[in-house]
Amino acid sequence: MECVASIGELNQSDLHEELKRLYCGRDGEAEVEVDGFVVDVRLPTEIIEIQTRHVGKLRRKLEKLSAGHRVRLVHPIAASKYIERVDGDGGTLSRRRSPKRGRVEDAFREISSIADILPNPNVTIEVVLVEVTELRRDDGRGSWRRKGVSIVGRRLDGIVERYELRLAEDYLELLPGNLPEPFTNRDIVAVAGLTYRAAQSMTSSLRKMGLISITNKRGRELLYRRS
Repeated sequence: MECVASIGELNQSDLHEELKRLYCGRDGEAEVEVDGFVVDVRLPTEIIEIQTRHVGKLRRKLEKLSAGHRVRLVHPIAASKYIERVDGDGGTLSRRRSPKRGRVEDAFREISSIADILPNPNVTIEVVLVEVTELRRDDGRGSWRRKGVSIVGRRLDGIVERYELRLAEDYLELLPGNLPEPFTNRDIVAVAGLTYRAAQSMTSSLRKMGLISITNKRGRELLYRRS
């Protein structure tokens, strides 16, 4: 299948489609079957899967394909996001910048669901920090949290940075270098400025990978040490 991104009215999969087009390039094929699985992109050197969320659903696919192929799982995170309100014809009504800022460490929330099969020399997790615009329409069909406003699409505005995670040291390098040894989740929060939930996802993932281990407790906090 030719690598083409949709250019009509935006929908929830547009960010996925735009990234697929970028990674497909000139040498790739999109939506082709490999070993019984339909993959996003097949390149001469590797297979590309793009997953914005629910990475755990790819577990079986990754396990099977990585047995005989190099696989790159691309996971985008919004480093910055604009929220644009549009009318029924797609015209812009308003535009504002979201205060939320994504970081590479946020990827562990998704990685934790497949961490027990990582690291794998045939599987590269590529975390892509992106700038996106989220389009919303006041059509009464959206979540009650947004008072009925629907999210009708996400547009890729640019790529800020890429991080490749394949070997054990790649994952461990995301731990702050000035952590005490042993360390707790609260130490990560204090040193790296992460949320406690993000720190928990990181230590949970690294434990499943066998890269850190629990040594003791400090009060109610678990103490971890690099394995």
